[in-house]
Order: sequence, then structure tokens, then C-alpha cells
Amino acid sequence: MQIKHQPSSIVILSGVQGDTRRYRTLHPYQQIRMAGFPCTLSHLTDSHLPRLISNAQVVIFHRVAYDRYVEGLVQSIHSRQGLVILDIDDLIFDVNAFHWIDSPDFKDPIRANLYQEEMNRHKQMLEHSDAILASTDYLAGLARKFSKPVWVHRNAFSLEMHAISEKARLIQRLPGNKIVIGYASGTLTHNKDFAMITPVLQAVMKRNSQIHLKIAGRLTLGKEWAQFKSRISKVPLVSWRELPAVLAGFDINLAPLLMDNPFNKSKSAIKFMEAALVGVPTIASATEAFQSAIDPGRNGFTAASEADWIMAIERLLDPLERKQIGEAAFKEVLEKDSAMNRSSEWPAKLQEICLISGKPAVWENFERFSDQVEKSSNWTPESWRLDPEIEEHPNRLEQGIYSLRHRDVGTLARQVWVFFRRLVNG
Repeated sequence: MQIKHQPSSIVILSGVQGDTRRYRTLHPYQQIRMAGFPCTLSHLTDSHLPRLISNAQVVIFHRVAYDRYVEGLVQSIHSRQGLVILDIDDLIFDVNAFHWIDSPDFKDPIRANLYQEEMNRHKQMLEHSDAILASTDYLAGLARKFSKPVWVHRNAFSLEMHAISEKARLIQRLPGNKIVIGYASGTLTHNKDFAMITPVLQAVMKRNSQIHLKIAGRLTLGKEWAQFKSRISKVPLVSWRELPAVLAGFDINLAPLLMDNPFNKSKSAIKFMEAALVGVPTIASATEAFQSAIDPGRNGFTAASEADWIMAIERLLDPLERKQIGEAAFKEVLEKDSAMNRSSEWPAKLQEICLISGKPAVWENFERFSDQVEKSSNWTPESWRLDPEIEEHPNRLEQGIYSLRHRDVGTLARQVWVFFRRLVNG
């Protein structure tokens, strides 16, 4: 999928990289296009951005921190009565919640101060936006405290993501006596989340020698795991295209989150969705998002106590139960979280956002597109395969140039310090 750099009625852009950008801009870009609306995808560092938004009536900013450049973009959009929508998928706009982030990075005061400055900039962006899109009900509730109209737009998988997952799901696993309980972690911020269920996992592993633990991604296991060393395997952090094959190697997928942490409460249920796409059942902490996605005992399990975790694991040790619940989860996400399903939400959502935000003229210009939705047969994974080059930009140099132009030398110097400190510390 190539992105054409041309002005459009809707522009969706991100200020960051990684999976959060993919879920909140690349996937919605696909959905909006499938809904029949002209849309362009960009990034805050894109030199074409001012031209791209020159005639845009709706601009969706994902994780964009306010600065003098963004201020100019917002003023330009508002000067022609355009609509500025902020998309949020994490609690990055409340600096008072900073102490809840469990990251080794923040032992460095320079990194900690830089991140808190960014949180304040994200709050400014929220205050200057006309409307908010949030990935979860919890985040939507927090955003409403700023007296802004807020809508929930849940994460969904793309056509390419589905195709890759389906290939992984259909690969026949060799029969064996192992029951693989897996945990996929993207960052070391989840060490405490996993530690919460360590006593449970060790208890069931002591009782059942068939259980093996597989850790994918970044996670630090303590010395207490030495006794299970022969039954633990690790997979390095992989790209999203490789992740389905890793998840398909699990028999049971775990998604533990400390439930008193507001950042964890903000997270969506993508760990359930990603595992469900390969037919693997999930046990997740009973956060609002997971409770919304999981019907306990039918398509997965939620747990609020050690007893809940033990009960769920013991039920899923039964191969028939695993199969039935995994299949139910698979059918559930295909029905609710597909690109086509989510695309069908955009017309009504855009209309409501425009009207409630006081921009009725914007919707009037969109109405002529509402009957032009292409048939689902016209949308194939091949036609929507994402060009990996899109994900490679902006690189570090491009990000540095942006900071130098639109922030200051001091900010750039601190960013360079953080980058090299990470390299040294691994």
C-alpha cells in the first residue's frame, strides 16, 4: 500500500512510531478509505504536511505533542473552519500520573524530565482540539474532564494483519505433551505486571510437569525462576508481521496487568485480539477493556484475583476447552474487530463529531461520499499490504531535524543523550 502525498478532505497523522501509530493511524486510514471517504496518511515530520492539510476539512492528530509548529497547523485548520481531532490511546496527557510508569528509562532524571515535558505538551494539544477519539472507555472518561466531546474508536486489525494471522493459525502443530503458556511483552514496563502472576504460574507448573512457559519480547525473570529453567523458553522481540507465528505457538496466552495502575486501565484489549486471530485463548486481568472484549468461560477468561488465574489456567489445561474457547475468540474478533466492521462506523461517527463540534458545514461536504462505499470483495490483503518503508520513517535523523527546527537545541541535546544512553545500557 503506497501513500499518495496529495491534499485530501481527511488527513490522519501521528507524532510517534511503532505499533501505536499502526493501530491508530495506518489501520484507521484503511478503514476511512474503505468507508468511501478521501483520506491521506502522514506523519508530523513529513515535509509535505502543510500542503497536505491546506484543504483538509478534518485532521486527526495521533499522539502529537503541542509546539510552535503544531500551533501553526492548528491555527491554519481553524482559520478555514476545519475540524481538529486528537486521537489518544494512552494516558500521556496527565503528568500527575507519571509516577505510575514502571520503566527503567526513568531512573535517568534527564529522560524523566523530558517525558514529563511531553506529557504537558500532549495536554496542551488536547486543550486545543475540537474533539477527541479514544481507544478505550476509560481514556474517554478521563478526556471528558477537559470539557471536550469524546468518542471511543476501538482498535481493530487490518486486512494484512488478518491474512498473516490466518496463515499462522492454519499451520498444524506437531502433537506433543507440552502445554505452552505464553506471554508477549513489548517493553520492560511490564515486569511488575508479570511478577503479579508469578506465584500462580509457579504453583501450577509445580503441579503439572507438562506446562512450559514461553516469554516473547522484553521481560526480566527473577532468580525465583531458576528452578524452572529447563521449562522456560524465550523469543526475542519480533515485528508485528512475525508476531502471529509466535502467538500461534502458545496454547494459552496471558495478559496480566496491575489493575490499580491508571496506565494499565487505559490499555485496549489488543493482546486478546492478536491471540484470538490465531485461535489461542487468553486469560487477562479484569480491566474494563478486557471485560468488554471477553465473555468469561466462552471466548476467554478475565481474572481479578490469584484464585481467578488458577481457575482459568486449570480449565484451559483441558485440550477440548482450549480448542472451543480459542475458536469462540477467533469468531468473536472476526465479527467485531475487522477492518470492514470498523469502517462501517466511520460515516455516522464523522457526522456526529462534525455536528456536535459545531462544524455542520464540514459534514455537508462529506455527505456526497457516503454512498460510495466499495464492496468488500474489492478490498484484498494484497491491495492493502503496507509498504514497510512507510514504517521506517521518520528515522532518528528526521526526528532530530524536527526537534531542532520546532523545539530547541536543548531538547535535541537531551533526546540525543537518551538515545545514546539506551544504546550503552542495551
